[in-house]
Amino acid sequence: MIDRILSSRWALRVLALVLTLVLYSVTTDSTASKTQESGLSLLGNDTEVITGVQVKVLNDSDGIVISGVPSEVTMEVKGSRNVIKAMEQQGDFSVVADLQNVSVGTQIVKLEPTNLPEGIEATVTPAEITVTIQEKITKEFNVEPEISPQLIATGYKSGTPTSDVDKIKVTGPRDTILNITAVKAKVTSEQPLNETTTIKTNLTVLDNNYNKITNVQLSKKSVEITVPISKSGKSIPISLIQKGEPKNNLTISSLTSNVSQVTLEGDEKELDKIKSLEVPVDVSDVSDVSGNIIKKVNIQVPDGIKLVSAPTINVTIRTGEKVNNVREETNEQNEEVIESSEKKATDTNTEAENNTTDEATTSDSETENKETNTSSETTE
Repeated sequence: MIDRILSSRWALRVLALVLTLVLYSVTTDSTASKTQESGLSLLGNDTEVITGVQVKVLNDSDGIVISGVPSEVTMEVKGSRNVIKAMEQQGDFSVVADLQNVSVGTQIVKLEPTNLPEGIEATVTPAEITVTIQEKITKEFNVEPEISPQLIATGYKSGTPTSDVDKIKVTGPRDTILNITAVKAKVTSEQPLNETTTIKTNLTVLDNNYNKITNVQLSKKSVEITVPISKSGKSIPISLIQKGEPKNNLTISSLTSNVSQVTLEGDEKELDKIKSLEVPVDVSDVSDVSGNIIKKVNIQVPDGIKLVSAPTINVTIRTGEKVNNVREETNEQNEEVIESSEKKATDTNTEAENNTTDEATTSDSETENKETNTSSETTE
């Protein structure tokens, strides 16, 4: 039968007509679809992803603290490109977290886009968030001034720093406030302090683990800290002591230092015992006859005493040539001894002679007296 149909001229014409109508229908639908898409494109419909959309929290209660709400989210919008661009320029995109009727605890809240023009659709990412609602409380804390020892200049010490505000009020979530361990006022300075100074500094709130807390409100963000500064320790003069002998037949003519005294810290009674600090200067390695040699010397202090000033000093060593006059000096000394001995001997002999003469004179006088007495007795 199919062969008859295919062999019939009219049957072939009808079949061709049917095929033509089918092809026309398909082509018309495709063109219409493209035309529709082209029309939509001409209208400017588009899909865009907007980042950094602000989240607004709706809540009128002043007695609670809400945490867990992101400050920004991402929004995908669909609609007229011109409308979307206009909204972007005016910053009209916004998302709301409705927390009007919430209670203390943790709960899930939806994020909803708001103020969308007709024909604009939006999807927020994330669509839901988990928030924590806590009771808001206020507690008073002592302000604790804090200063690093490195800020104090050498030779000075600090007293107890004081603040112009003794106590500060901190407001925040109950759990956070109860976890506060200290409110610190840390003193900072670009230069070492060598006089009493007042410095303005910000307050830092620390938890039990000494981590910084930021989600709280302070009744005052900064305070003025006064740091009393005074001289530290006692100034002691130094005495340079030569240690050893120089080389190359040299002598040390003088030892001088770039400082004349050092500052020591320690027990007052022990410091009172120290009138001067001896600093040995080893010259056993000195061999230069040029004149002036500068050597770094470490300062040693007694046990229990702290050296506040620099631990080293510069010592200038002046040298000179040694003169070999030992024999001459010895001879001169011997001559002086001989002269002294001879003088003593001469003095001794002279004294002996004088004594002999005196004795002889005395004896003669006595003899004459005896003879006179005898003559007188005879005459009688």
